Amino acid sequence: MADEVYERLRELLDRHPTGCTAAPEIIEILKVFFSEEEARVALGLGFRPFSVDDVARRAGVDAETAGSCLDSLADKAVVFVREKEGRRGYALLPVMPGIFEFPYMKGMSEEMRARLTPLWRSYLPKLGRGFGGTDTRFSRIIPIQEEVESEPGVLPYQKVYEMIDGAAVVGIGTCACRDMERNCDAPREACMLFDETCTYLVERGFGRYLGKEEMKEKLREFDEAGLVHQINNVQERLTFVCNCCTCCCGLLRMSLEWGNAPVFTPSGFTPAVDAELCTGCGICADERCPVGAVTVAEGLAVVDREGCIGCGLCVSGCPEEALRLERIEDHPEPPGTTGEMGMKILQEKGKLEAFLEVIKP
Repeated sequence: MADEVYERLRELLDRHPTGCTAAPEIIEILKVFFSEEEARVALGLGFRPFSVDDVARRAGVDAETAGSCLDSLADKAVVFVREKEGRRGYALLPVMPGIFEFPYMKGMSEEMRARLTPLWRSYLPKLGRGFGGTDTRFSRIIPIQEEVESEPGVLPYQKVYEMIDGAAVVGIGTCACRDMERNCDAPREACMLFDETCTYLVERGFGRYLGKEEMKEKLREFDEAGLVHQINNVQERLTFVCNCCTCCCGLLRMSLEWGNAPVFTPSGFTPAVDAELCTGCGICADERCPVGAVTVAEGLAVVDREGCIGCGLCVSGCPEEALRLERIEDHPEPPGTTGEMGMKILQEKGKLEAFLEVIKP
C-alpha cells in the first residue's frame, strides 16, 4: 500500500532529534513533496550526506533512479545536497527546520499553498509539543549585540556579531512561519542562513547571499521592528538566526501557545531598571516585551525575571535609556556543537540508538 511507504518515511524522520510526530497530516504533507518512488528512494537516506550509490544500495534501487529522484527532491528543498571533493552527497532534511520551512522560502503557487497551509497549521502544534529534549533546548534567545557588548564577562557564544564574522558565507530567506500565517506586517525576508545550508538554498533560488555587515544591519532593523532573535543552541557556530514574532513564529508559539515551555532557553541576560531615568511611559510593557514580562507599577517599569526571556527588546526600545541588560552569572552553558546538542536531545528522548542506525552509509 502507498501509505505504508510514507509511514516508513515518517518513522525515519522521527529518528532525527527534532522528531516527526505521528499524525494523519504529516502523511498528507509527505505525499505533496514525495512521489511514491521518491519516498522509496528517500528511505535509503540518513541525516548525513550519502553518495548516490550508497542511497541506491540502501533503498534497493538502481543508481540512475536514485540520482534522478534525489535531484528532484533537492530542488524541492526536502533533501539536502552538497558537493565535496567533486562528489555529491545527499541527506534527509528534518521536518523542522527543513521540510516545513524551505519550500515556503522559495515561494509556491496559491494552489500548493492552499493545500499545504491547513495541514501545517494543524500539524505544527502536534510536532511542537514534543520538540526538543526534556532538558536540552533546541534554540536560544539572543539580544541585539549593542545592548550587551559592554557588559563584563560576555562569553564568545553570546557575541552574535563575532559568530557572523566566523561563518564562511551568510544569506537570508523568507520566514516560512510569517509567510504561512500572514498575521502581521513584520518583514517576511527574515530567516538568516549560514555556511552549507546557505549555499544549498541560495543556489536553488530559496534565498540570497548577504554581506556580513549587511546582516548585522538587518539584525538592527529587526530589533527596531520588535522581533525576537533566536539561534541554534550551541557554542560552536551559527546555523540559523530566526527573527521572530509571537503571532507567527513556530518556535515561540511552541512555548507560549502549544504547551512545550522548554523549546528554547533564555538569553542569559536580564533587564535592570534605572528608577531615576524611568518615566513609566509603558513602551517596554505595552509595545516591546513579547512575553508580558514587563509591567508598570506606580510609574516605574517592573520586570518579572522568571517570565523574561532576555531578548532585550525592552532595553533597545526604551526612549529614556532607563533599562540595560545584565548578564546572569549562573546561566547554563549551551552544548558545544550541533552534534552534541542532537545527541543530548536523542538521549533524553530515548532515541539515540535508532538515530545511530541511520547515519552510517
